[in-house]
Amino acid sequence: MDDNFLLAQIAKLYYIDQIKQKDIAEIFHMTPIQISRYLKAAIDNNIIQFHIDMPIEIDVDLGRKVKDKYSLRECVVVDEEDEKMIMMRIAQYTAKFVHSLLQDHAIMGVSWGKGIYEFVKQLPFSRFPNLKVVQLSGGVFSENNYMVTPAHIVTTACEKMGSVPVFLNAPFFSLNLDSKNDLIKDQGILKVYELANKATVNIIGASPLRKESTMFQVGMASSDDLEELIRLHAVGDIAGYFIDENGEPIKWSKSELYNGVSIEAICNASTSVCIAGELEKERVMRACLQKRYFNTLITSKKLAQKFL
Repeated sequence: MDDNFLLAQIAKLYYIDQIKQKDIAEIFHMTPIQISRYLKAAIDNNIIQFHIDMPIEIDVDLGRKVKDKYSLRECVVVDEEDEKMIMMRIAQYTAKFVHSLLQDHAIMGVSWGKGIYEFVKQLPFSRFPNLKVVQLSGGVFSENNYMVTPAHIVTTACEKMGSVPVFLNAPFFSLNLDSKNDLIKDQGILKVYELANKATVNIIGASPLRKESTMFQVGMASSDDLEELIRLHAVGDIAGYFIDENGEPIKWSKSELYNGVSIEAICNASTSVCIAGELEKERVMRACLQKRYFNTLITSKKLAQKFL
C-alpha cells in the first residue's frame, strides 16, 4: 500500500469517521502507538490540513513563530490592517478567549489602561455570580479619563458578568514610606493580595515610557518622574512596574511607594494574558517577553512581525 495512501486512510478513519485509535490499530494489525505516529506523520506531510473558521481573523503561522521563539504557552496574532481597529479587534478576541476560560468561584485579576478597558467593554453579558474580579493596581483618580481607571474597569467587568468586585482601596503611589507601611498592614489590603495570589486568570497590559502614556496623561506620574525614569534607562511599565530593556525592574524614587499586586504573583496565574498591539510598544514588549512576565500574548500582526 502506498505510504501516503495509508496515511490518508488512517487520517480519514480517525478524523472523519471518528474511529478510535485502538480500533484503527486492529484494522491495520498495528499498535495504537503506531497509529498515533502515522497521524503525526500525516500532519507533517500536509496530508492532514486543519481549517478553523475563527470569528476574528488571526495569523496562525505568525502566532506559532512568536510562541516558539519566546516559549509562550499561547500567542494569538490578530490580523487587522486598519490601525484604528487594532485595539478593538484585540479586545474582542481577548474577551472571547478569557470568557471561555472563566468558571464560577474562580478569581480573575485585571490591570488598567485603555487596552484593558476596551477588553472589559467587549466582555459578553453573562452570569458568574461567584467569580471575583480583583483590582491589581492601586487607585487612580482622573476626572477626564475615569473610564480607564482600575476601579472603573473592575466595576465594568462585574456589571458585564454579574460578578463580585474586589477593590484595592489604596492609592497608586503612597505619599511616603510610612503611609505605605501602614497600608500593607491593613487587613482589607492583605485580603486583596491573598485573593490575587489565587487568581487563575490575569489580564494585564504594558506601556512605553512616553509622556503620551496613560499613567502620565492621568497625572499619576509627573514630568520629573519621566525624566528620572529616562535617566535610569526604563523602556516602559508592565502592570505598574517600570522595567529596563532586559525586563529587569527599575529602582526609582517611587518604586517602594507603588501599591499593587506583585508582578511575580500576576505572572504565576495559570493563565497570564498580556494584550498589546501598537507599534510604539515594541521595546517594552520585547523586554517583557524576555523576562516572561506572562504566558499568553494577544497582539497585532505588525507588532508580532517586529518580535521576529
